Amino acid sequence: MVALENSYEEVRRQRVQENLKHLKDLGISGISKSLLESSKSEHKLSRSPSVSKSKKRIEITEVRRSARARNHVATYRDEVELGELKVQRSYTSGGNRKRLYNGRIASYEEQVHALNKAEQLQSDLKSGQPSFIKAMVRSHVSSCFWLGLPSKFCKDHLPLNELKMILEDEKGGEYDAIYIGNRTGLSGGWKAFAVDHHLEDGDALVFELIEPDRFKVYIIKACEGSNQAEEDYNTDVDAKDINQSRKKMKSNENSGSSAALVPHRRTRSSTQGGR
Repeated sequence: MVALENSYEEVRRQRVQENLKHLKDLGISGISKSLLESSKSEHKLSRSPSVSKSKKRIEITEVRRSARARNHVATYRDEVELGELKVQRSYTSGGNRKRLYNGRIASYEEQVHALNKAEQLQSDLKSGQPSFIKAMVRSHVSSCFWLGLPSKFCKDHLPLNELKMILEDEKGGEYDAIYIGNRTGLSGGWKAFAVDHHLEDGDALVFELIEPDRFKVYIIKACEGSNQAEEDYNTDVDAKDINQSRKKMKSNENSGSSAALVPHRRTRSSTQGGR
């Protein structure tokens, strides 16, 4: 039994030596040793404690002999930083001021009243020339000052290219403007007209093409006569309610229903809340 174990160990030892010799001949043994050493070094590095790289901030203060509190005196660097900050703030506020709308804000009733007056004025024109109504919004009277015109009107009565036009107000004042055909709108010169006439959000304008390159412009202000605007709006709403109620009552009579319908009067607050 002992002899068999010795012979087995001898055979195993010889086999191991042959394998090592074979690996050495192929050059694999050196590679395995280098890999083993590198893995050991990486394991050591991972277990080593991390070194803190934080640095202490050293503050240098001036030694003073007096015990009184010192008044802060701005250095040259402080003056430079404050100067740059003031310039930047003034530039930013100036840029925003150009885009702000400073006009009055018309109520819904005032806008409706202005549009109704514009429609009446348009129907009273006797020249027979083409015309249209344009309600002003903030982009028309502030910020970019771009006025887009109705595309159908431009297609029927204005050219496709750029055209120098004249805007004539009700008093005969003339303003040069540029019509851009591919964008169907007025750009250059429109700002001067809008600013000089104090146009505001909600105003209604009637444009009458009295000549191929001349618009006669009629201005209806929305924020003037607000009491009259509210009365006209309420009267118009009441008339519509009565007409609708009469139609419903007539249909109920035809169907044999005896329920009475009372017209509902909408107040200004209720109409504004429903929008």
